[in-house]
Amino acid sequence: MGLSSGQIAELVRARGLVDVESIAEGIGAGGGCGSCRPDLEEILADLRGAPLPESIRRANRMRSESEALRRVEATLFGSIVARLPPGTEVELVSVSGLRVELHVARGDQPELRTLVAERLRKLVCDELEVVFC
Repeated sequence: MGLSSGQIAELVRARGLVDVESIAEGIGAGGGCGSCRPDLEEILADLRGAPLPESIRRANRMRSESEALRRVEATLFGSIVARLPPGTEVELVSVSGLRVELHVARGDQPELRTLVAERLRKLVCDELEVVFC
């Protein structure tokens, strides 16, 4: 289960963490896929009393979302789908933050869903929420 921004800020304050690397070492956030690193920079800036301008925050979110989509697509279609049983069709519906929505068009089985979700978490980010619709 992931931590909210508020929970991370509280842990950063309580433990005296000063940069993204110390946050990754101290609480594990930002040490995996890296998609949350811009958010961690924003939290640190807020705690220092020098919040980032809204334009930088928007750019960070766009970059994070774009990178998450790229990583999920590359992993799903480059590594996972190629190894599924012949005739299985998986459609990437959306990626929003750490939430991934997938649709299995053909070859849908509960164990297939579990396999795809586990592989995505292992290869992209263990905090991914993988939902099938």
